[in-house]
Amino acid sequence: MIKILKTNFKFFLFFLLVTSISSQTISKNIMDVIKEDSELSIFYANLKKTGLDEVLQKKLPWKWTIFAPTNKAFKASPERVQKEILSDEFYNKSIIMDHMLTGQKTSLNTGEEISLEVTVSNKSLPIYKRGSLFVKDMVVIKENNESDNGTIHKINCIMYVQPSVEDDRLTDLQKKEFPITSCCMQSNAEINEWMKATKSRF
Repeated sequence: MIKILKTNFKFFLFFLLVTSISSQTISKNIMDVIKEDSELSIFYANLKKTGLDEVLQKKLPWKWTIFAPTNKAFKASPERVQKEILSDEFYNKSIIMDHMLTGQKTSLNTGEEISLEVTVSNKSLPIYKRGSLFVKDMVVIKENNESDNGTIHKINCIMYVQPSVEDDRLTDLQKKEFPITSCCMQSNAEINEWMKATKSRF
């Protein structure tokens, strides 16, 4: 009996050791997952350039949600986005923070009712799930890439997110009816409005 218990105890210790090593091996933070995804290499480079990669690797009391534009999204963005936003340290960091939430939102904890989440840049972002996961009118093309400290959702555009009161393109009625402007950043008007509002915020 004692021999059996000793054998079982040794096996249990071995199991704990193997499990511990295994969990350390597969343990990945959100930056690891982004780095290893070939479709997110441009997004990864921008995170490194802004220094936000260091924040995403820290042990914090919350998990992240990242809406990560794919390489296709960066390449399809207007030339002005490349030249005036992504090449500027201040604007680049601001646009990346528009795509980050503190708090984990996945397909499993998102329903049909629109929930307003707040980005790291302190802007409201409407999220809901009706078949696909939506960020307002934008479809998430790849949901729920999980990591130890958060979730990554791939999107095929760079987001234009504004409180509608800061969007001079809208009428007073539109601003009242739609408190948040959120779409893919494509037009010169969107770029101008975003840059102007971002500069005045900080």
